[in-house]
Amino acid sequence: MKKITALALSSVLSVAFAGNMATQEFKGFASPESVYVTSQYVLVSNVGPKLDPLAKDNDGFISKLDKNGNVIEKEFIKGINAPKGMSVVDGVLYVVDIDVLRGFNLKTKKQVFEMPIKGAIFLNDIAVKDSNTLYVSDTGTGIIHEVNLKNARYKTLVKIPSEYMGPNGLLKNGNELITVTYDPNGKDNGRVLKINLKDKKITVFSDLEGPLDGVAFDKKGNLLVTSWGENLKGALYSIDRSGNVKKVDLPDMAGPADIFYDHDKNTLWIPKMAENAILKLQF
Repeated sequence: MKKITALALSSVLSVAFAGNMATQEFKGFASPESVYVTSQYVLVSNVGPKLDPLAKDNDGFISKLDKNGNVIEKEFIKGINAPKGMSVVDGVLYVVDIDVLRGFNLKTKKQVFEMPIKGAIFLNDIAVKDSNTLYVSDTGTGIIHEVNLKNARYKTLVKIPSEYMGPNGLLKNGNELITVTYDPNGKDNGRVLKINLKDKKITVFSDLEGPLDGVAFDKKGNLLVTSWGENLKGALYSIDRSGNVKKVDLPDMAGPADIFYDHDKNTLWIPKMAENAILKLQF
């Protein structure tokens, strides 16, 4: 076990209660976009010191924390351009990086997979179908790709109709793929969509609209969705199985992005991208 270093990155800014939820906030990240929790660790993708999600500047990195939010390794994996959504399959951390899907061995930290996606503009999130297949969203083109990891090939699963904006966060649920959408130009509202993986039919789920980013299920089966809101006054929403929407009682957040719900600990992790912080909620 590696020694946990006391860094500014892991300092608790505040411990408070929002409604009946205990919250902790950790500062010192570099435009954190996505959180992924394994059985032991919390991984955070950092776009870099400048909040520029499309800059090929080689200053992005992945941080490794314990489940209490203490930093184990600030730049656990580094030298990436602008890493965003992540998933782990068979000990490999897959992460999207603008127009490339990369894979890193979690033990050695070495890159073991690299697949450019032709024509990609804004690769954003990953969902796992099985040990051989990933779904990858491209907010810029509106396409959700289906990636075969064994032969490093991909095909279009669906192209989201332009009136719904581009697919951002992804979440697989049985025979459905849920995506929340976002307009990179900041002009129109995104929606919560369900995609039937058998017939590829797309339906709108709930009345929630906005610049939507992250999506996860909580312990009760409610859908949690983050929205950037207006003027960086972002929020977290809960949607029940019938599509009813409720805003979660939290202070405004600047850039709540790709969330992760740790069902082992009943804990939600929210990267606040424009605040260089991570929020941990116990509920």
